[in-house]
Amino acid sequence: MQSVMSLAPEDEALRLVVTTNVDHMVTMRRQPEFKHACENAWLVTADGFPVVSLLKMLHIATPGRITGADLFPAILGSLSPVWHSPFFVCASEATADYLRCWLAGRGYTNPEQRVIVPEFGFEKDALRSNEMLKQIRAVATTHLFFGVGAPKSELWMQKHRAQLAGMYGFGFGAGLDFFAGTAKRAPQWVQHVNMEWAWRLFSNPRRLAKRYLVDSWSFLRIALTEYRLTAKESR
Repeated sequence: MQSVMSLAPEDEALRLVVTTNVDHMVTMRRQPEFKHACENAWLVTADGFPVVSLLKMLHIATPGRITGADLFPAILGSLSPVWHSPFFVCASEATADYLRCWLAGRGYTNPEQRVIVPEFGFEKDALRSNEMLKQIRAVATTHLFFGVGAPKSELWMQKHRAQLAGMYGFGFGAGLDFFAGTAKRAPQWVQHVNMEWAWRLFSNPRRLAKRYLVDSWSFLRIALTEYRLTAKESR
């Protein structure tokens, strides 16, 4: 936590922070470019009980589950308008409006210039991407927060790492919406019993059914493969 509060070197490419969940791991197997982005991340955490369990099974040291939804408000609460300059890429105008008000209340200059809601397909549009880069650099951004989901957030930041020098980049997905109150996160007791995925599924079945009920089964194959490789190497 403390490390992302220090300013990144201005001549260093963007420091990407990835909070790895089951969907990330499944997508990494299907999209080599996403795997490359995650493998080259500056910092990686385990977001999700299955990922933490897999790491423990493989005897890989981990501080435990660190989710984007928890990390986002923790980082925001530690930022200072004296030293830091945040920028937000949101999925909805409602979340964007909340963050503009939050920035104004915290004393940040030009809050309206620090929050955008990009058009659908922005990651494939070179002109829109260049416009976004200009907007991000115009406020001397130090901390760049994406809330438009994976893998597009991480892929876009990885692709433009050089143009985003001197920044930390975070793909927090719905974490921005939870913070703004435009989406409701699972109650603490649901999180405690590791059933937050079920809460999200029932909250938005149309968007998440395939991810949780179909795609996530690939994680079991990934976990089994990694376990067999580790067991073989330890012999």
